[in-house]
Amino acid sequence: MAIYLRGKSYYYDFVHKGQCYTGCFGPVSRTVAKEEEARKKAEVIEGRLNPARTHKSPRFETFAEDYREWVKANKKPLTTQRVQTTLSHMTAFFAQKKLTDLTPWHLEQYKKTRKDANMAPATVNLELGMLKAMLRKAQMWGKLAEHPGKDVKPLKGVQEKTRFLGEEEEERLLAVCSSPLQRIVQAGLLTGFRRQELTSLRPEDIDFARGTVSVAACYSKNGESRTLPLGPQLRAVLEEAVGSRGDVPTVFITDKGHPWKRSLSDAFRRAAIRAGLEPLGPHVLRHTFASRLVMAGVDLRTVQELMGHKTIAMTLRYAHLSPDHKRQAMEALERRFPAKSPADFHNTSLAAPSAIRQKLIKVS
Repeated sequence: MAIYLRGKSYYYDFVHKGQCYTGCFGPVSRTVAKEEEARKKAEVIEGRLNPARTHKSPRFETFAEDYREWVKANKKPLTTQRVQTTLSHMTAFFAQKKLTDLTPWHLEQYKKTRKDANMAPATVNLELGMLKAMLRKAQMWGKLAEHPGKDVKPLKGVQEKTRFLGEEEEERLLAVCSSPLQRIVQAGLLTGFRRQELTSLRPEDIDFARGTVSVAACYSKNGESRTLPLGPQLRAVLEEAVGSRGDVPTVFITDKGHPWKRSLSDAFRRAAIRAGLEPLGPHVLRHTFASRLVMAGVDLRTVQELMGHKTIAMTLRYAHLSPDHKRQAMEALERRFPAKSPADFHNTSLAAPSAIRQKLIKVS
């Protein structure tokens, strides 16, 4: 027996040198199943899939622990926290499966399950990317012979419109915030800092004498520090926050006098609902900061630096908010290279032959 259909899934079952190899390809076509079976046989013959190695393959949950420890030792705290959350979803889904049991169909099923749970396409793709990275590590460490996810494609999600707050929405939001929440919201609107960058801000990151506030590299998403100048409004907010924090190591504190950490997302969402807005996360403050810079006429390259974007592509999502930036570009072009009138073209065309005749006369 080579391949056979059981239910809606195709299975393979063959013997090589007295050793039996079996497995499932999932609900694929018979043609795909035969191609996959041929690939499996080739792996066996080439020695890439042998009984000893298959037997030693760890279960997903076991390897997930190893991968978690590696991330903890080699990545930033924010990345470690994100990996921890994602691994909990993956471990619950893949459960007791061995790494060598995983097929592209299993990864497709995970992708579908997360999408059916109403997760945003961007979130699903982020998790899928992490899963692929994890399996690449397993392959690199000799725990997996063939990467089952190399041909699994991410979701093609619809690009959602970037949400930012209008001035009236900002007033309604701040009106329902407590003083501690109001301070961190105002700081987010005036700096564009990410949630983690706001909640981890320390007094030593602020230099009132020089008029700057900085994001430490260890709390920045791209691993690079950046510094912003203090305007009068931002200075007032930070001075008030530093003066009211007590012995807490962070600048911003909750109503109970503790660091915000992840509780900021819940508090912000509740405040948005009280203000009559849809449930929003604190990241809308960052979008609002960038949007207002662009609408104020700040060039996109400067916006990129202030936002800490690695590439200009991230900043370009706000370009449409500046209705004049294309007009200004065209006006600059015409100022630098003013167009000639039809009369100018006419005079030039008449003058040229005359000049040529004069040169010919001199030569002759």
